[in-house]
Amino acid sequence: MNCLSNDFNWEMIRRAAMEQSAKDCGCSPEDFEKQENTVLLSKPLCGAKKYYTQPHFCQFVSYGNGVVAVADEKVYDFVCQYLQSCRYPFYAFDTPHLNQISKEMQKYQKAVCFLAEYFLPDPKSEVITLPGLTIEWLYDQQIEKLYSDRRFSMALSYTTEGEKKDRIAAVGFVEDGELAGVAGVSDDCDQLWQIGIDVLPQFRGRGIAKALTSALTREVFAKGKIPFYCTAWSNLISKRNAIACGYRSAWVELSVKDISFTEQMLH
Repeated sequence: MNCLSNDFNWEMIRRAAMEQSAKDCGCSPEDFEKQENTVLLSKPLCGAKKYYTQPHFCQFVSYGNGVVAVADEKVYDFVCQYLQSCRYPFYAFDTPHLNQISKEMQKYQKAVCFLAEYFLPDPKSEVITLPGLTIEWLYDQQIEKLYSDRRFSMALSYTTEGEKKDRIAAVGFVEDGELAGVAGVSDDCDQLWQIGIDVLPQFRGRGIAKALTSALTREVFAKGKIPFYCTAWSNLISKRNAIACGYRSAWVELSVKDISFTEQMLH
């Protein structure tokens, strides 16, 4: 079988993700395996994903067991009580419980900003191909030539600033040579790179997203890195694409940010 990778296994991949999440939270990887919740005081992080540039005000992470929560001292007691009020750990990420967080965070000019589900690839999944689709590979600075085309915001970071960079792009062209879609991967941290995919509306439903995502996943593995895939809980199309490409649901996160930041996300 033409699989995504022969050099990785699921247990290795899941462990690497937990080790990175531990750096993101300032905890131990074993905390994600506990059935009970873990609440930590927020502090500066070492080795966290590049977009976690400041200590968390309030952050929840769960791999399906207990919740690991990171809280500023202003809301530490509230978070402890909040998690105790949740009959099951996953209730911490759902309404009506979330209404309590929103109300409390407004006192500090904060708001729930992200509710995200993260997927990890099964390396033994078969590579998906699509007849008639031509893929052009771009690496590092070569990707910047795509930045003048702003239609692929789900796939590319569109920035040359900061530490996080687009590292590989799989650019898909259909039979007549027309650009149809892009899958990109950014170096969010040393070992785990995040995949994004965007296909132009007129080409959706033809399997292009699956073919580009699958090809890029294998290319990331070939570079010795582990790809991961993130989507909003409500983005069913993106979830279906991840699952079709051999990705499994791995963990969830809730992030609280400044209200000013969340308002910028509306535009």
